[in-house]
Amino acid sequence: MEKITDALERVSTKKGRKQFLEIAGPLLLCLTYIEDGLRVFLRWSEQYAHISFRMGFGSVSGVFILLCSASVQLGGSWLIVRPAVFRPSRVKPASYALLCFTVLQPFVYGQAKDVDFVCRSITLIGGFLILIYSENVKQQKMGDRGLIMDERSPGADRLQLSGRLLLTLIFFFQAIRGKEGGLHSVMTAPGFFNIVFSLVLLALAVMVCVGFKTEWSAIVLTVVLGLMNIYMYPFWMVHERLMDYYKYYFFQTLSIMGGMLLLSLHGPGGLSLDGQKKGL
Repeated sequence: MEKITDALERVSTKKGRKQFLEIAGPLLLCLTYIEDGLRVFLRWSEQYAHISFRMGFGSVSGVFILLCSASVQLGGSWLIVRPAVFRPSRVKPASYALLCFTVLQPFVYGQAKDVDFVCRSITLIGGFLILIYSENVKQQKMGDRGLIMDERSPGADRLQLSGRLLLTLIFFFQAIRGKEGGLHSVMTAPGFFNIVFSLVLLALAVMVCVGFKTEWSAIVLTVVLGLMNIYMYPFWMVHERLMDYYKYYFFQTLSIMGGMLLLSLHGPGGLSLDGQKKGL
């Protein structure tokens, strides 16, 4: 692993990676909310029927919920991805707003019993915790509180640890329970590729979880997740009846990838193997 990371370091500069991740991470994290917020207006009749009648909220409450949903998702996403020239920064409150929406969404839309959907939502929450952590660091630096560069508060490390652990949940779920791969494939259709893929996925997830070689482990996991996304949710190739479902999960996976890129950008924090090595 050391040789691989050294080779990757030589291929791309740290400054170039940082500039790319600072743009790609937040943008990808917000994509599912932008797509879902636009869907409210583009598929209004379907959304209204689902919330008002199928979920039993009624006509007035259904309209209110849909408008709030679109406003929070589109408004919060804009505040996160808007150019830095817009001041003051509203990334932190927008992150909290989208985090709260992510918590409530499974219950409002009747997905609370869908384990896959809930795992994905929890993983997205991990991405927002990393984003909130990064904003705390920026505010701390701007406040000039006299802290040395490497000094961290225990609360910041715990926040970063929580985000890191939540971000890996979907990978453990896919490796253990996922029907398209992992241990499920090893048990039902054992083969060399399935076994190797399952072991590599678990190894990378564990490395990110414990904070070992986090920058490159997170990037490799992002690439793996991107390939899985194209294979599992090609919404442009399926029947129109399934397109909405596939498209939602496709963009949600892109947002999970954004969370992983943010983890690669900001690091695992002090409560990690990388952090402990840096402190020695």
